[in-house]
Amino acid sequence: MGRRQWATGWLAAMAVLSCTGVMAAGAPVSAGQSAGAARPDFHAVLLERAQKAAATGQPLDLWVAARLALPLELSAVPSPSALPSQSDAWLDEAIRLGSDQPLIARAAVARCLGGGSCDIPAAVQTLQTDESDEVVAQLLLWRLHTGKGDADAAAHAWTRATQATRYADDVSEGIALLDRATRGGQWPTSASNGNQTMEVDGEAKRVASVFALTAAFGMPGLADAYRECPADAVAERRQQCRHLLTVMADSGSMFAARLGSSRMRDLSDDAAERRGWDARSHELLWLSARSAGLLEAESNVARTVSRSGYLQWVGEMGELPAMRRLLADNGIAAQPPAGWKPTWSDN
Repeated sequence: MGRRQWATGWLAAMAVLSCTGVMAAGAPVSAGQSAGAARPDFHAVLLERAQKAAATGQPLDLWVAARLALPLELSAVPSPSALPSQSDAWLDEAIRLGSDQPLIARAAVARCLGGGSCDIPAAVQTLQTDESDEVVAQLLLWRLHTGKGDADAAAHAWTRATQATRYADDVSEGIALLDRATRGGQWPTSASNGNQTMEVDGEAKRVASVFALTAAFGMPGLADAYRECPADAVAERRQQCRHLLTVMADSGSMFAARLGSSRMRDLSDDAAERRGWDARSHELLWLSARSAGLLEAESNVARTVSRSGYLQWVGEMGELPAMRRLLADNGIAAQPPAGWKPTWSDN
């Protein structure tokens, strides 16, 4: 997968690198500053924001707190404790109080599927009723019922997924919540990849962390859709998959749109439709590549929005609308020019 395949490229790269502790070098440490001097810990500041959010007792704030606490817990030395963590406790409380909210209900089912508690009747009820026309919710229920061996319930959930009219983008929704909880204040710089002579800007790391934390949890169901809708699907399954994948392709999520467009090419009825999906995939690559070029630190193109501002755009409108706005504000067409071809790193 190329570095610009999804999530605006530079953001995907920064997110992955921030999780592993490897970031591009920033400013050198000043001559008067000791390389080994104590500095505020970035993860500790994240935890402070988590505690502040949890203190409200509101379900979505508890969900935010659970996500923000994870980096510190996962970086524990020598290894995270096997005991229930603070993030688990906050997520438990969010699910207990807010399973009537779709984002939390989806998180509850996803955690169950990942080996967590499956005593979540309220969450399941929310997805079955309030989210009966939403793709991700129904794919989660399909996996849940399949795992339990309830063939009838699984078939019902699959049918709803293939008749759904909406795709819930947990990435942009999560970004909006985490961005609001972490925005403002001073974020500490940190050493770059163990290099004590270079620093990573604290705000840049905040932005990368928000993307990393949402990307880690924000795309449930996509692998199921791709696996259950093979290129050689036939008869009723083929028609079901065409509807499901078209909803995904029309969503504001770059990854879902690319996945849906790619598989719809395989399931096209004729050459003309196939060319249309090829053009759609080409457009998505263009949006991703040009957005990444505008936002990368080394870019010579004048930006009209900071990375923090772009983060807010994604949270407010979704990935693809944010990319289109970024290109428009910089005088770049949303459609690729004739003859444009992506490089290997754009794929």
